[in-house]
Amino acid sequence: MERERPEAEAEQELAAAVRAIAFTARRLERALGETDMTLPQFRVLALIASSSARAGRIAEQAAVSRPSLTGLLDGLEARGWIRRVSVAGDRRGVLPEVTPAGARAFCKAEAAMSNALGDLLDDDTPSAARTRVLHGLTALGDILRARSQIDAPRVPTR
Repeated sequence: MERERPEAEAEQELAAAVRAIAFTARRLERALGETDMTLPQFRVLALIASSSARAGRIAEQAAVSRPSLTGLLDGLEARGWIRRVSVAGDRRGVLPEVTPAGARAFCKAEAAMSNALGDLLDDDTPSAARTRVLHGLTALGDILRARSQIDAPRVPTR
């Protein structure tokens, strides 16, 4: 049997990683069910908590259209999780800001998803594999932050 080319192996690894991320995202979505928050709301709330960016920049970072972001912001505001604050010196400028209730909801959602990931990587998972997964996901988060120039959310973490 002929040895596969390194490019083919890399493509297979990427495809396997994509499938793993997709299935893990579904588990995280299910975990959010108990928090009354959707995964898109979580992402947007995390972005708002991480910077004082305007809606256009948040839409770009969240990879959603501006109209979709408007709907997400309206939903977050209706739940009392964000408020819109006027920008000094700019009559049209508005910045979304996380409220204390939004910070609590964010922490609850993050804890629910952390528990779901912890359950996936339970005691039956070898310690070395668990460590590799967590280091890999942390590295992926670092890459995402570097590429989109966002910071980690500045909300209390429990």
